[in-house]
Amino acid sequence: MHRLKISIVAVFIVGLLLGYLGNKMIGTDLVLAQSNYLADIENIYTSVSESVGPSVVNISTISMVQYFFQAFPTEGAGSGVIISKDGYILTNNHVIEGAKSIKVTLSDGRILEGRLIGRDPFTDLAVIKVNADNLPYAKLADSSKLKVGQIAIAIGNPFGLGKTVTAGIVSALERSIQTDKGVLIETLIQTDAAINPGNSGGALVSSSGEVIGINTAIYQGAQGIGFAIPSNTAKKIAEDIIKKGYASHPWLGIGGETLNRRIAYYYNLPVDYGVIVAEVVKSSPADRAKLQVGDIIVGIDSERVDDWNTLLLKVLRTRKNQIVLNVVRKGSRLDVKVDLEERPRQFSASGDYI
Repeated sequence: MHRLKISIVAVFIVGLLLGYLGNKMIGTDLVLAQSNYLADIENIYTSVSESVGPSVVNISTISMVQYFFQAFPTEGAGSGVIISKDGYILTNNHVIEGAKSIKVTLSDGRILEGRLIGRDPFTDLAVIKVNADNLPYAKLADSSKLKVGQIAIAIGNPFGLGKTVTAGIVSALERSIQTDKGVLIETLIQTDAAINPGNSGGALVSSSGEVIGINTAIYQGAQGIGFAIPSNTAKKIAEDIIKKGYASHPWLGIGGETLNRRIAYYYNLPVDYGVIVAEVVKSSPADRAKLQVGDIIVGIDSERVDDWNTLLLKVLRTRKNQIVLNVVRKGSRLDVKVDLEERPRQFSASGDYI
């Protein structure tokens, strides 16, 4: 009996020792696995930074600002992404808008003159070019395959101080924000990777090293979130601008303003929503359709239009050559058929006309 007790105690002690050693080995394995995981993540960040970073440039601009009766120069800065070895660069429209001078600082330190090829305020994209060959350039991904939760790495080159890299995930897709000039930009990628003003126009990159978006910091109300224009949109707009000097969009040919309750009450109008036509551009689709100044557009193809941005977006989105405007004219409702055309170059960079 005494020997049996000793044996039981011995077995118990051995069990404790084995359990202790087993737990220690499991703990060691967990620490090792976590270390390997972190090393893999670090490798993704560093490899993406090294492969895409050289294609991200700094853009500095000088614009003239009118103050009373005198113009003063003002400096601006942003980033850009080289998309071809012969020097075409994608950036934001708001980075170069109004610039009289554009300087581009490459990753190797060279400073080159930038030439504006074209810009598009409706997507906040622009293309500039430098005279150089064999430049490192980024590959634009197919952004239609993006999923929420994917790794997103933002690379910029602010203020000529060299590249900066921040990381996060794709937080949401198909977001919309309104610029400070009132233009609503749609189908944006939302990310929690920090995008600061100097990084506007830089690259949002996937873990595979492909550019999934062009960063934008135009939305000043964003706290802890950033937005990027999807690469598919950027690719299409860049191709248009490089080929023609401007982006292709449908053209109606009117200027106007949003109708609200206050205006409707003041002028005793029959409706208190929609868009009041203030100008009809000569020889435009709207002109040929006999649209008139003072008409109130309340719908397109029987879909309600509440304001200017709604009308703009519906026209920009349409894939049809002909639309039907639902109009209120002098108290009567009528439908006006309009055959749309491509937006003329002289109006391509103006958000004041549809």
